[in-house]
Amino acid sequence: MNILKSIGGTLLGIAIFIGVIVATILFFTFGAKMAFEISPFINGLAGVLIIINVVLLLFAVIPSARGVIGNIIIFSSFIYGLSAWIYGLAVTLAIWGWLGVIIGVFLGGIGVVPIGMLASVLSGHWDLFWPLLINVATYFVAIIIGGLLVGSAERRNEKIHDNIIDVELEGNTTRTWGDLE
Repeated sequence: MNILKSIGGTLLGIAIFIGVIVATILFFTFGAKMAFEISPFINGLAGVLIIINVVLLLFAVIPSARGVIGNIIIFSSFIYGLSAWIYGLAVTLAIWGWLGVIIGVFLGGIGVVPIGMLASVLSGHWDLFWPLLINVATYFVAIIIGGLLVGSAERRNEKIHDNIIDVELEGNTTRTWGDLE
């Protein structure tokens, strides 16, 4: 099971690394136009994932399913974060223009979201602030719930593995099939 977790974690890390590279290239080559073109798809996907995650949370009462459900919810949080980032980019671009976007990008790439929130508050556009805040809250809630479910599954697995008895042989350090009988 740990080997599968390691392989899955490695593949997820590679996918995220490639995704970051592709997103950076798309952002600087096609600019905000590309982000706005994929925005309806990402928002629709985020809406479908919210429904799926709520249904999956009903199955989280089954202890053996918590790890898988937690990982699915954590994966969904990346889509929620992308949706929040695109919306933050749109708000920042609409209110403060390219200067705000450039400042946000230099703040680690994710800075367009807090810059968009700040711009909407300072300009009095509360109708833009609240959806952005809800997007960010959805992202963090998904990460927290997914992490709690994965942690619960790992603690359950540790309890199961703690019940395994390891027998040490006296005087002889090698084990044979006869020792297991």
